[in-house]
Amino acid sequence: MNKRRAMGAFVTLLLALLLSLSGCGRDGKVTTVSEPEAEPFVFRPHVYSRFLEAEYSEDYRQALFALIDALEEGADTFPCPSRKIYNFCMDEAVQNQLYPVACMQITGKSNDGSKPYEDGVGHIYYTKSKEDFLARQTNFRREIESIMNAYIKPDYSDYEKCLALYDYMVSNYSYDYDNSVDAGEDGSFCATLRYKKGICVDFSAMYAYLLMQCGVDAISVSNDGENSPGYHSWTFVAMDGKGYHIDPTWGLKTDPSDAAFLLDYFMMTDDDRAASGYAADTLEIYLLHVFYAKDYDKYDFTADDSRYRLPDGSYCTRYDTDRKVLYYTNNTIDDKEQTFRYE
Repeated sequence: MNKRRAMGAFVTLLLALLLSLSGCGRDGKVTTVSEPEAEPFVFRPHVYSRFLEAEYSEDYRQALFALIDALEEGADTFPCPSRKIYNFCMDEAVQNQLYPVACMQITGKSNDGSKPYEDGVGHIYYTKSKEDFLARQTNFRREIESIMNAYIKPDYSDYEKCLALYDYMVSNYSYDYDNSVDAGEDGSFCATLRYKKGICVDFSAMYAYLLMQCGVDAISVSNDGENSPGYHSWTFVAMDGKGYHIDPTWGLKTDPSDAAFLLDYFMMTDDDRAASGYAADTLEIYLLHVFYAKDYDKYDFTADDSRYRLPDGSYCTRYDTDRKVLYYTNNTIDDKEQTFRYE
């Protein structure tokens, strides 16, 4: 009997020791303190949408990346195969969507009498001091890393990345109804990032850029709309061989203090987008349009997968990426919290 009691005390002590070395997260998942922490997200200077590849040769992408590498070093030149490609790299729209910190901070117009492009070399002219730009560049990198580390984990699926960054966009920004944000100094992306205000073209490009930062292909698209609802921009996302329309502008919270956010404009199909007045077969893509690409038939912007769509009027209250569950409410169905299991 004494031996039994001694054994029982030993087991109790062992269990207590094991419990003391473990923790239970808010979702109930038990993790030990010895579990290694996930590697932090590191800024990716090179991002590029595959939708540009149908219009621009590989030389365009490589030249843009060479420009970015030169900017990271504070250089004054970069290798570039042609004047046409140089114009692409130095265009404000291209910079604003593919390397936003450069927009309005560099130019392709000579300020010292040199030729902007000559013999395979493109010149970089800084609009302010080079030191100012390098400081901006460092701060931009840190801001993007901060956003990504706050919302994205390394093991997230593409859907979870889209959801988490949509949460970030609709929860932290407001629409610039009074046109108070001046993008003349920073460029529209960085101005929106700084003031947390913008308009649809700013939000669609920002959301696309953040998605590309974590490996999801996305691009800002626009449409005049049917029956004149107004020119509008949103983000087209390619995921697992399927396309989806995501509109961070229309998803912005009316009350930032509300934890829940509307899902009506998240992972939309072509039919969903058309129902809101914007037919998907008449899209414009500014990164292509600015360089006179008019034939959009060569690009596949089909969005016909409805696996992630919830009933209209659904609000996400929380999501559990360990269990692959999104929790939502919908007053037209039931006042109770519902569950949506995704893969």
